Amino acid sequence: MTTPSTLAGFPFLELEFGPAGEALYPAQRDALVAGCSQLGVTDLIFLAHGFRCDANDATELYTSQLTTLRANLARPEFAAALSGRTFAVAGVYWPSQEYHESSGVTLSQLRPTLCGGAEALNHARSLLPALPNSRSAQDQFVSSVLSAFPNGQDDPTEGLPLLHKIGGFELLNRLQPRLEGAIGEFLNLMSWTAMKSLSGAVGATGLAPIVSACQRELPTLKIHLVGHSLGGRLMASCAKALSQLQARPIDSLSLLEAAFSHYGFSPDAGWGQRGFFREVVDAQIVNGPLISTFSRRDVVVGTAYSVASRLAHDNLQSIGDASDPYGGIGHNGAQRTPESTTTPLHPAGQCYDLQPGAITCLDGSAGLISGHGDVTNEHVTYAVASAISCCIRAEGRNLHNGAQRTPESATIPCDLQPGAIACPDGFAPPRHVASAIQNGRRPQAES
Repeated sequence: MTTPSTLAGFPFLELEFGPAGEALYPAQRDALVAGCSQLGVTDLIFLAHGFRCDANDATELYTSQLTTLRANLARPEFAAALSGRTFAVAGVYWPSQEYHESSGVTLSQLRPTLCGGAEALNHARSLLPALPNSRSAQDQFVSSVLSAFPNGQDDPTEGLPLLHKIGGFELLNRLQPRLEGAIGEFLNLMSWTAMKSLSGAVGATGLAPIVSACQRELPTLKIHLVGHSLGGRLMASCAKALSQLQARPIDSLSLLEAAFSHYGFSPDAGWGQRGFFREVVDAQIVNGPLISTFSRRDVVVGTAYSVASRLAHDNLQSIGDASDPYGGIGHNGAQRTPESTTTPLHPAGQCYDLQPGAITCLDGSAGLISGHGDVTNEHVTYAVASAISCCIRAEGRNLHNGAQRTPESATIPCDLQPGAIACPDGFAPPRHVASAIQNGRRPQAES
């Protein structure tokens, strides 16, 4: 058996995925299961990086995240909840392509995702010399590039269907008045589209079966999914796929400046459709907390998700913000989602009241998240540690009892207090109990 390496003090195993989202090495899954079994792991954390990451970049990100996470997990307020728990980490490595916010990519850097896409891009390349002097060539160029990728009808909130409704000449003019810049921005947008598609495939077809296998072979193992940027989309796709596989619910899901629509979890995302990841909520695939950080200072998610609104000539004052139909969750938090609440991201050490099964959007705009990549600081990983420590095991949706005949214990939703034994209760108390508590009375049994 391959002995797990160590990263920031955690047993660490790599999971590598290919350009179609597939797991490249099945032996890595077997080593993960065997390693967790041998080490007596109780909690397995899966980490996923976003774009701009080769293997070295991803490892550097994971090292920084895990360093502050380890320090936070050791805080006294988590001691009772984490007593007797042993952690390991599985790092996801997927082939993310660099996205440039200001400069353009080239056609040779695009990765088509449809059959025949390479031929379509070759045709687009042949049209480049004619573009400056031919409106027809510009129309054909845009059409050829678009045909190399899915049309996006399954998720209109991502804005791709809009591109198919606009002629190539008009689309380029709306992007930028200068043709060269417009072409670069258009190719950037398609590069982003390709990465979004790939991250989703990695989560759904590559990672979800591995998570399911871990649950099947290690029935008491707690699973925590943590994803940054498009890695957040990857983890949301994994959770959605697990619900479709009818897998056991996972124990926490942490989305850090995630790159998908702010309507992703909504029952009404517009266009007559629910959010692309609504099934995660409806299937209750997350037993513990689901947290999602966001920040108005995240210009990457703000920029990537503002392009569609600029193309639609929407109200310029709303572009990219919470009222933008094409806004991103990493910039605005979850919108039109009744199960979500929004609270400021707390400084490390300030406890959260996280509710198992609910979506808590954590706003870092005040300065605790200074940009898209600022997800390794102690404040962000304190939120992740809080979600992990608050997770519950409610097999079959039946509550366990928590600590009994223990005067130092208190059963609460997840507001951990130093020096107390916290028994996280995954469901709100019955109405008669809540009323009695609010009025200072001892709850009586309901007749």
